[in-house]
Amino acid sequence: MRPEYEIIGDESCGRVDYAIKEAENLICVTEDKVQRSVLEGFAQNIKQLESSYETNKRKRKRDEDDFDYLYGIVTSARDWHFLLYSPGEISQASELPFTIEFSKKALDKESEEYQTLRKGVKKVLEAIVGLIKDRACSDEEPDRKRAKIEGYRSKK
Repeated sequence: MRPEYEIIGDESCGRVDYAIKEAENLICVTEDKVQRSVLEGFAQNIKQLESSYETNKRKRKRDEDDFDYLYGIVTSARDWHFLLYSPGEISQASELPFTIEFSKKALDKESEEYQTLRKGVKKVLEAIVGLIKDRACSDEEPDRKRAKIEGYRSKK
């Protein structure tokens, strides 16, 4: 039996490192390589989002609602940046990244560092699950698409 969502990895340069997808790319994930700046990671992810959007647009029928969006994630594993791409505009979930702090002290379940690590991982996973749920349900509620995009744009 095929899983509802596939997670696909690809290490090749210039392509999405990971995509969480069903029929279309729902979320494009770019790993921020150590030798690159975070701005290069953003630029790569934005190009990937634009490309995915154009590919998906060509696959859709002309009469379908063309008001659509894709999510992007740029991460260094420590810092997580969440993007929303709609034609002609990129929005960021927040100015500061979600952060997962890891140190050797975090291996001790009784330490404060362990609790900080757990909170960071939980926050990132909640954000990712929220994006997946939103994309999975958005086709059932077309007005929700517009509200979601306006919500991101208003955070500027």
